[in-house]
Amino acid sequence: MPELPEVTTTVNGLNKVLKGLSIKDVWSDYYVSTASKRTDNIKNEKYFGTFKKEIVGEKFQEAERRGKNILIHLTNGKTILVHMKMTGHLLYGNYEWNGKSWSSNDKLLSDPFNKFVHLIFSLSDGRHLAFSDMRKFAKVVLFETSARGSTVHLENIGPEPLDNLSLETFTNQLETIPKGKIKTVLMDQSVIAGIGNIYSDEILWEANINPEREVKSLMKSEIKNMWKAMIMILESSIKMGGDSMSDYRNVYGEKGNFQNAHKVYRRTKEKCLKKGCSGIITRKIIAGRSSHYCSVHQQ
Repeated sequence: MPELPEVTTTVNGLNKVLKGLSIKDVWSDYYVSTASKRTDNIKNEKYFGTFKKEIVGEKFQEAERRGKNILIHLTNGKTILVHMKMTGHLLYGNYEWNGKSWSSNDKLLSDPFNKFVHLIFSLSDGRHLAFSDMRKFAKVVLFETSARGSTVHLENIGPEPLDNLSLETFTNQLETIPKGKIKTVLMDQSVIAGIGNIYSDEILWEANINPEREVKSLMKSEIKNMWKAMIMILESSIKMGGDSMSDYRNVYGEKGNFQNAHKVYRRTKEKCLKKGCSGIITRKIIAGRSSHYCSVHQQ
């Protein structure tokens, strides 16, 4: 699932390619392919009809990130929220309808992970903003921008780790779940926004902390190390365009590079890269999620 760096990379890309453009048309087959009975997103045919009516003709103002959500603000005071879930990503390029599906001759869009198109925004520059979502888990909704503070789609999201989050606030947030395993607590979106499986593993490896440690067992110095590691790793991944070990791509259809900098994530049975450590990376399921760590230096 795209995490904070990947969502930030997408938002930065959208702000470059969508500036000044308006929406000429919208197409989706989500409600056909999923037959969703839900009424609160575009996977419902009636909801999609209203969604389309509200946004066609409107201009893009700006995009921003909240947690793992992309918020695209329009000139009519509406906001499109996109949660990419497991396999979704937005792509800016040239698409054509062949009567059955959308295709593209753009070289960057020839990547097989970019071909699962279930939503298309036709733009005023003649190009398209496509949403590829192989597993069709993504969520796309529309709400009043002025209601972003109260919308159910953004409720219970914790503070942003890169918005000058203080060590004190970080500590207080973790301590709201004192008996929780630190790996699970870091991934809890109500505690800290935007961190998932990849970055929780990398943060804990860097901070020398075992993922099964309970929050209440952590010393102040360990929490401080974790806080520093979190900021460093997230900022580093953003500079590298996010992580594309799985299927994430940026708006140009390109891979990020953070997967080439992994110290622990998906390095099972490989030698630990911590200087002076003789450990081997172990994989274990913690609260239903894979966790990768070194059993020697992560205590």
